[in-house]
Amino acid sequence: MDTIIIFLLTIVLITYLTTRHHISPFLALIIASVFYGVLAGMGEEVVHGMTSGAGNIFSLLGILIFCGATIAQVLKYGHFLERIVLDLQKIVKRPSLAAGIGGYLLSIPMMCCITAYIVLSTLIENLPFAPSVRKRSFYLAAFGSSVSFVLILPLPVAYTIVRTADLPLDLWTLNAITIPLSFVLLLGGYLLIGHRYTTADAWDSDFLRYDENDRTKGDDGATIPRWKAWAPLYVPTFLIITGYLIKTFWFLSNINIVMLTATIVSLLLIDKDTRQKALDKGTRHAGIILLDLCGAGALGQVIAVSPFAEHVYTLMEGTLPVVFVPFVLASLIQTAQGSRVVTAVVSSMIIAATPITLPPLVFVLMIVAGTLVVSYVSDPFFWLVKRTTGDDTSTVVSNYTLPLAAAGVTIFLISLIIYQVG
Repeated sequence: MDTIIIFLLTIVLITYLTTRHHISPFLALIIASVFYGVLAGMGEEVVHGMTSGAGNIFSLLGILIFCGATIAQVLKYGHFLERIVLDLQKIVKRPSLAAGIGGYLLSIPMMCCITAYIVLSTLIENLPFAPSVRKRSFYLAAFGSSVSFVLILPLPVAYTIVRTADLPLDLWTLNAITIPLSFVLLLGGYLLIGHRYTTADAWDSDFLRYDENDRTKGDDGATIPRWKAWAPLYVPTFLIITGYLIKTFWFLSNINIVMLTATIVSLLLIDKDTRQKALDKGTRHAGIILLDLCGAGALGQVIAVSPFAEHVYTLMEGTLPVVFVPFVLASLIQTAQGSRVVTAVVSSMIIAATPITLPPLVFVLMIVAGTLVVSYVSDPFFWLVKRTTGDDTSTVVSNYTLPLAAAGVTIFLISLIIYQVG
């Protein structure tokens, strides 16, 4: 059977298992790997592909995901998050925009957009605002966390694409383009989502008012020193910059060393009981995420060692411009299973196995764009946003799916411009 047909059947199988029977992504992806390999007549290569693919992903992302999940729990149980929002209130005059910025920033140390949203949403739920302002804040937090998660290196999406395809892109070269682009997209998302609401986007006059010298309020964030609350965010940035600027400390530019150091520093900032709670919760959460990503690596490797990449290239060579292939493939995979990191893993593995040659920046941006254009029923983030907002499906599509699709199309068009100019 043609591998392209087998691939499409595999996508249908993943969608069926995850949406109809709610089977965990890890198990669904492993089943899909076996399904694809057997139909493709791969024999023992299936097992080797699954184990090596899963192992590669664990070695690539294991430390990063564990550290990010642990830092998320430090921010939550150490009450650092409340202080961060208090500080944002002083700078940003619109609460939903502050929520978007908060989601954008928290995705970076947590290495996960969904984790950042979950942590931030617990605070948003208690804001004494009109319902429309609260809901707008939920949507902006989801949008902001997604934008930084897919565009900024070394977060898992861009990092996985660069490392899997062995692209000659370093942190500075990619982020010089993607960070300004992410800021523009965040502002665009705020305008696109915000115009749907008539209630003024303003802070409640009594919300989060506090006296920094008042130590009677308890451990609610108001009494947390600013330097301590922001440490999980600025420590990684400081280490990376130091590693690149001072050659003696080159090892600090390694993202695994950076995240491990940031995690240790964060844990030392909280008391023993809180530290243990953060480690326990963080480890469990990281384990779930890593299993799902390892399942993606297993499927990606099985597909990559099959003739699929060659067949895709032959099919698309005469029907689509070569530059479109990463975008189309990533969009298809994203539609099937919903995880942006899974899409990045599988897409980059497949494209790297083809004769397709694209500028590294275009390669990354095209796959990133594909991860955003279809954030619908197969996307676990979609259902999380629906649950937290309480909105119906059409409203979530309008305020979550469509803004992310617009961001994906924008990135796609910018990629085309870079390709044409370059």
